[in-house]
Amino acid sequence: MTRLPDPDRSRAVLIGTSTHAEGSGLPGLPAIGANLADLRQVLTDPATGSLPADHCITAADPATAGEVGTLLARAAAEATDLLFVYYGGHGLVDDRGRLHLALPHTDAADIRWTALPFETLREELLDSPAAIRVLVLDCCFSGRAIEAMTSGHSTVAGQIDVAGTYTLASTSANAVAYAPEGATHTAFTGALLAALRGPVALSLDDLFDEVRRDLAVRDMPRPQRRVVNNAGNLVLVRPPDPTAPRPAPATGQPASWTDPGASAPPRPLWHQGSVTALPKPRRPKAEIRVPPWAWLLLSFLAAGLIGWYWLYTQTHWDKGDLKEAVQQAAVELGEQSRFADTPLEALIAQLIDESGKGPQHGTTPSVTRVSEPDSGSNAGDYEVTSQGLAVCMHVTTTLKTPGNALLPATVDLDATVSDGACPTAGHPGADDGPSPSSTPSENS
Repeated sequence: MTRLPDPDRSRAVLIGTSTHAEGSGLPGLPAIGANLADLRQVLTDPATGSLPADHCITAADPATAGEVGTLLARAAAEATDLLFVYYGGHGLVDDRGRLHLALPHTDAADIRWTALPFETLREELLDSPAAIRVLVLDCCFSGRAIEAMTSGHSTVAGQIDVAGTYTLASTSANAVAYAPEGATHTAFTGALLAALRGPVALSLDDLFDEVRRDLAVRDMPRPQRRVVNNAGNLVLVRPPDPTAPRPAPATGQPASWTDPGASAPPRPLWHQGSVTALPKPRRPKAEIRVPPWAWLLLSFLAAGLIGWYWLYTQTHWDKGDLKEAVQQAAVELGEQSRFADTPLEALIAQLIDESGKGPQHGTTPSVTRVSEPDSGSNAGDYEVTSQGLAVCMHVTTTLKTPGNALLPATVDLDATVSDGACPTAGHPGADDGPSPSSTPSENS
């Protein structure tokens, strides 16, 4: 249900900065003066306004933040129903993302020490006993703060989140407040005044919708809002009496505000009349360029790596291939009987070479007998190595024909293969029995 504010318990503070010191880096905004005068006229109009004239304070081009603070603190303390605060001017953000409001002596290069911190204004709003607080920001970064507060991903999140507050901002996060050259008002405040002077008294929510539609038709930056605790049902002006003469605006502006540049060609978004200062440009992404000779060098390196890998596979044994070749040699050793004293190193190497498992241009693996349990037998452990790879062949013998003065004994061979080097084993001592796994066994 809509309602008007109680005029005796309500206060308004209108703050605006239209001029800046030379060398400040901020352009002047002549339209701000008309914004303040006409907004005060609408709010205190005897026929339609909701506030007495002495309850609406105007701070045009305040010299210091302290001057603003004194006026705002007094109004905030006195208001128990409505506290209405308006700011028009340059909105600036410091290097920590904190919002500041520009004053006449603000230096764009030294924001923190020369501008009004928004957090100070916010605290005055928060401390006020007013039931409803209406905050209107006609500056850039106000919309950015609203959007960030909603998403929760900005350092300015929460800066204008005040309980019982209706916040109305002139721009979205990535747009600037717009002051058409030659126009009496800034775009946002001009649309706000036109809606307030309309034939129907509008609630804050309806007022926002009307301003948004007006700006959209003229392709102006879209305003933003944030409502806490259903403050949107408040009405700022009373319905006009159709039989009473309509008071003229304070500046002689017609009730239906018209942008004189609406039919002109579109201007760049950032121009001298912008309500906000030009933010620092983003640093361009570094472009990495690779010189042609580097590509040629990379091509040679790639070709060299491919050639090296091919040569390596042609001259080096693969571990799996070496084990398969030794296993094949072990099978062939057991296919026929052999003399018990026949050296097996050369035979094993020959069988591995004949297996066809090795590299095309590789060398024959080395075969070394590392365990000799019986000097009269060729049983034992034979280690096969090639370029860092090792496989062990464990050979046992079974006596087939005993030896005599003319011929040595013949034996049947049985060989098993395992990965890695063979365990080192020497000849057994005098008191040691022969190795059980390598001792020749005689047929009974």
